[in-house]
Amino acid sequence: MMQTLQILVRNLAVIILLATVLEMLLPNKSMRGYVQLVVGMFVITAILNPISSLLHMPLEMGIPAWTSVSDQGLPVLASDNSGKRIGQDAVREQYRQILVNQVEALALGVNGVKQVKAEVKLQEGNGELTDQPRISRVHIRLLEVESAVRPIEPVTIGQSAPVVKELSIKAREVQERVAGLMELKKEQIIVQEG
Repeated sequence: MMQTLQILVRNLAVIILLATVLEMLLPNKSMRGYVQLVVGMFVITAILNPISSLLHMPLEMGIPAWTSVSDQGLPVLASDNSGKRIGQDAVREQYRQILVNQVEALALGVNGVKQVKAEVKLQEGNGELTDQPRISRVHIRLLEVESAVRPIEPVTIGQSAPVVKELSIKAREVQERVAGLMELKKEQIIVQEG
C-alpha cells in the first residue's frame, strides 16, 4: 500500500513538472488549453493505475481499446510445405476481399450509383507470402442506378450488324474511375447493369 502511494506521488510530481516546463516553452498562450488537457489525461491515468491494482481489477476491463485482440480466423500454419500454401491462400483471400471492398466503394462514389456487387480475380502465381498478387479481372454489377439518359444506339439499315451493347454513361464512369484509381486497363473491368 505504502509503495503504491509512493509511486503515485512520484508519477504525479513528474507529470506536473513536465507540464510546467511545457507551458513555459510554449510560444503563445493559445496552446495552454491543449497542454492542460493532455496533462489532465496523464494525471487521470496516473491515478487510475494504482487504484485499479489496489482493487485487483485490471484496467482493460472497461476500456475496449485496451482489450486483447482475438484470432482473425487465419489458419494455423502446418510444419510441412502445406503450411506455406495455406498461409499464401489466406493472405491472397484477405487481399482479394480488400480489393473487392475498394472497388465497391469506388463504384458507389459515382453519382447515381446506389448499390453494387464486385468480384475481383487475381492472377495465379507462386510468389512468396509477402508478394502482392496482380489483378487479372474485375467484374462489377450495378444493381441499383438512378435512371440516366442512355447513349443513342447506332441504326443500321439493310444488313444486320452484330449487336454490341454499349455501356451507359454511369457504367462507363464507373469503369473509368475504377480503371484510373486501381491502375488497370479498361479491358480488365467488366461492368454490367441490372
